Amino acid sequence: MPEPGGSGPSSRPAFAPMITDAPGLNWAGPGDAWSRAWGAHPQQAPVLPAGNGFTTLAGPRPAALPPMPDRPPAPVPPPLLNPAAAVAVLPLAARTAASGPTAEDIALVRHSLGVLEPVADRATAHFYAVLFLRNPELRALFPASMDVQRDRLFRALLAAGQAAGSPAELTAYLDRLARGHRKYGVLDEHYGPVGEALLAALERYCGRFWDQSTEIAWRRVYRAISEVMIGSAAADARENPAWWQAEVVAVDHRPGDVAVVALRTDRPYRYRAGQYTTLEVPMWPRVWRPYSLASAARPDGLLTLQVKAVPAGWVSNALVQRTQPGDVLRLGPPGGTMVVDHDDDTPLLLLGGGTGIAPMLAVIEEVAEHGRARTVEVFYGARRASDLYARERLAELARLHPWLAVRSVVAEGAPVDGGPTGPLPAVVGRRGPWEEYAAYVSGPPAMVRRTAAVLLDAGVPRERIHHDLEGV
Repeated sequence: MPEPGGSGPSSRPAFAPMITDAPGLNWAGPGDAWSRAWGAHPQQAPVLPAGNGFTTLAGPRPAALPPMPDRPPAPVPPPLLNPAAAVAVLPLAARTAASGPTAEDIALVRHSLGVLEPVADRATAHFYAVLFLRNPELRALFPASMDVQRDRLFRALLAAGQAAGSPAELTAYLDRLARGHRKYGVLDEHYGPVGEALLAALERYCGRFWDQSTEIAWRRVYRAISEVMIGSAAADARENPAWWQAEVVAVDHRPGDVAVVALRTDRPYRYRAGQYTTLEVPMWPRVWRPYSLASAARPDGLLTLQVKAVPAGWVSNALVQRTQPGDVLRLGPPGGTMVVDHDDDTPLLLLGGGTGIAPMLAVIEEVAEHGRARTVEVFYGARRASDLYARERLAELARLHPWLAVRSVVAEGAPVDGGPTGPLPAVVGRRGPWEEYAAYVSGPPAMVRRTAAVLLDAGVPRERIHHDLEGV
């Protein structure tokens, strides 16, 4: 299969959906037999009481707690999930600003997070134990094997609590989180049970540092978090589906257990070059994995992914070894910050290790489509020459665009096309200068971390180093 993007826009057909009834093909998700089985006997465990008491696994708290108007409502058993009811659209409460967390609340929340950090793994396990014991029907929202993403929800809640003192940062984070959570079938009424499970885990593992003031602070913070997320999800639901169905058009196998997978979605999928999608395969329901989009947006709606099968990689192995044309996958909303400002002439430094070259290919195509000549330098790294599966496509782009320079980098063996050898971060550190460049980095996490550090040492301002690895 030739790489998408090789022909001009005038030769591309208009967008035309190919899927008419994807759930009737090979799709699995909320509303399937497993979900119905979990929801067949809801609320087997005791329901949390309304009022001012707070029930934990150890029993009810004393009735002496003061009234807390910011307490989330008592959880209501959610209806069985189905794709048509992915999010209930409710208005964002106008009272958030007036009754939101105070500065003292933020200080208490951050102190409790510091106490919790050394025992976060045990607190995570306790959180899910409480959540599923009290609300067994919510188990269907998660994959069969909880070790795949066991700590994601809990750590996202803790990260939101940590950012509660920075309203702009928190709102941006929660907006992304809410849009991403729609694909799991999250409903507004799920926020109550999740909040109570969160507080139960905090109370148990904060120990003597947990008191009434800390509990009230967390309730106010969580209330603000849930209101923002409900509002963000509602706004997104007015414009976008919770997920997109995508039919596999072609699978092109490359050396090194890499496959180029071409997809066409059931409705237009709007994204920018450099972004990624999250993907679920029918073999592993509710297990979502991020993959960079390897081509700029096309009028014919075709999307391209470049996937390498890795040991114990559930989704990657399914995509490379088992996926065939005609299969139907599900895509979450696009995400990521590695987008290029085409009104700026700053030279670009694109660094891709392994399949991390995929978003760089998309960026090159998008730069070419905008017609502004700007310097673009690409370093494409792999361990061996045989792993440079995108080398021919990069060479083709370099022939078409004189502003593009491509260097292939191998860590082992002889140089390729006269390029440098060694680990990609070290090679980039030896070249330069890069102070005037905007750098985009994608690849294995360790490579991204080392490369970002090298670029900082080389004088590239932090705000001009773009990647999607958190915590770097």
